Amino acid sequence: MAFKLFDRVQETATTTGTGDITLAGAVTGFSTFASRYSTGDTLYYGINECASGGTPTGAWEVGLGTYSAANTLARTTVLASSNSDALVSFAAGDKRVFVTMTALQGASIRERLTANRTYYVRTDGSDSNNGLANTSGGAFLTIQKAVDVVCGTLDTAIYTVTIQVADGTYTTAIQAKSYVGGGAIEIVGNAGTPTNVVINTTSSTCFTNTCGAAYTLKYMKLTTTTSGNCIYCGKNSATNFYGLDFGSAPGSTHIYAEQQGIVQAMATYTISGAANYHYVAGSQAEVRVTGSSWTVTISGSPAFNTFAFCGAHGFIHHSSVTFSGTVTGKRYDVIENGVIKTYGSGGNYFPGNTSGTYATGGQYT
Repeated sequence: MAFKLFDRVQETATTTGTGDITLAGAVTGFSTFASRYSTGDTLYYGINECASGGTPTGAWEVGLGTYSAANTLARTTVLASSNSDALVSFAAGDKRVFVTMTALQGASIRERLTANRTYYVRTDGSDSNNGLANTSGGAFLTIQKAVDVVCGTLDTAIYTVTIQVADGTYTTAIQAKSYVGGGAIEIVGNAGTPTNVVINTTSSTCFTNTCGAAYTLKYMKLTTTTSGNCIYCGKNSATNFYGLDFGSAPGSTHIYAEQQGIVQAMATYTISGAANYHYVAGSQAEVRVTGSSWTVTISGSPAFNTFAFCGAHGFIHHSSVTFSGTVTGKRYDVIENGVIKTYGSGGNYFPGNTSGTYATGGQYT
């Protein structure tokens, strides 16, 4: 039938041994199993050996049971007991049999936030900590551990969870995960000096979001060694960012959106390293860089194969933002019905020293 959980169901019993329990009537103030359960229903049960007044006297058992027949409880799976967590052979005498919530169930209950929450990550922290204090004994060691805790144990309700990352270099890639609630998750570095917080991965992407949820990244430097993108977003996910510094991403991409993913720059940021591409949008994905006259700062004249690449019905939406600095490479390439929209800013809008091109249905406006 079905698993069911009801409050205040408790009966007496006198069954002995290790077999099914015959239920002998409700304890005063409680309901019978028969009034709540149908044959075949499952439930978590508890059994105590008791004195005549109902006081527990020793042997006990907790497990998954089945209401197998009228007034009969089958002890399907024992979870814990006074017999070293094995089936108990009950002696003669009174017993109390009741519906309970087990530790197994309790472990799956999420904490529902009633206020904003901050978790801390430091290079001298430990993933054995709880992440709630900005000390070596309180903070997590990795950003991924903070993401796992937020997504695995919380209901964000309407509140924001901030993962505050201390100065230092972090080499573990970050995989976004879906989370419960309507709040937000922000991963935040150093607002005053973003380059003090560095995510530097080897042959892997710094931040991957394919979980269908929205994340925000702030005030960090993202860079990769050997290969790997700085940000990858796909599968109907959304990644917002501002105050980032995009360092070197050899043979890869700074900002890569595909499979209906959306990456959006919310305010000024910096490009300080070379990559194959700065923007890539494909597979009906979108890169949005729009604002109110803010600037993308480029330092060191980094080299790109192509600065902005758009294809496979992708969309790069770029307006009211200027570039300060220079790069080498092709300005843009639009193919396969992709669209780059600059609101009439002209063919030289994107940085580069080679003219952009479009083909096979690609549009640049």
